[in-house]
Amino acid sequence: MTVLHKFWLNKNNASGWYAASGAVKGRILNQFSMDEWKGHLRIATTHGKVPNPAVHSTISVLRQEGTSLVVTGQIDDIAPTEDIRSARFNGATGYIVTFKKTDPLFVINLTDPVNPFIEGELKIPGYSTYMHILDDEHVLSIGYDADDQGSFAYFQGIMLQVFNVADLANPFLLHKEVIGTRGSTSDAATNHLAFNFFKPKDWLAIPMVVCEDSGGGGSYGDEMTFSGLMVYDVTVADGFDYLGGVPHNVADGENYKCYNWWTQSNSKVKRSIFMDDYVYSVAMDEVKIAHIDALDSPITAIPIL
Repeated sequence: MTVLHKFWLNKNNASGWYAASGAVKGRILNQFSMDEWKGHLRIATTHGKVPNPAVHSTISVLRQEGTSLVVTGQIDDIAPTEDIRSARFNGATGYIVTFKKTDPLFVINLTDPVNPFIEGELKIPGYSTYMHILDDEHVLSIGYDADDQGSFAYFQGIMLQVFNVADLANPFLLHKEVIGTRGSTSDAATNHLAFNFFKPKDWLAIPMVVCEDSGGGGSYGDEMTFSGLMVYDVTVADGFDYLGGVPHNVADGENYKCYNWWTQSNSKVKRSIFMDDYVYSVAMDEVKIAHIDALDSPITAIPIL
């Protein structure tokens, strides 16, 4: 189970005090699995671990009563045999993605804290590991493409998607971009701090190591074609427009191979910053600065000693 504790914090000084506690079954994936809205805590959990056939997920809504956090409403037994790969809440709506072979995107109606319910569902290949709210009607995600093998699926290249969720009962995939093949990796797939969407200009920067020439199925691409920061223009109207990449070559002697498990992302670039029309690409050994119109030709590289 997951045990929850609530504390009151004093905004005027560095003090706080205990308020209440509660518990729900299962475990959370990350901080995006929890959210508070209008005095209610919403939490997404998975009970058990794949490949146990009893695995399933739960959405619980809690409120404070005295010193207890009590469940007011709950959706149980979501996606049996699958676990949660990403979650996000946005006001009265919640989104969770589970995975075993396909990527079911569940759209949760949380308007009534006593009666939450699944209002829509979309099943597509692959799965999202991080969901970013573009606006109230669209969700941007990063994750992995997948190759269905019958009773299971192989994860493949890094996948970017834009979902239309304007009609909660009928979500649909609006745009999709797959980068590389099996073995391609991005820190943004497992750490949202590496995912940089700059809304004023609709630019998305993600660290990438791109591997190609996979034979399909469980084989990994054996040719690394790019290492660095990839930048896209992302709009609801036009989808993903690749603007270019800031290269960070892998030095001789560095131990990198086109072989990465999906939970063990290992791109050389770790973070990025947009500043006016310039992109700062941050690796452990250097920071490269490039103009948006010439990303492949950085203006300068600053060593990190």
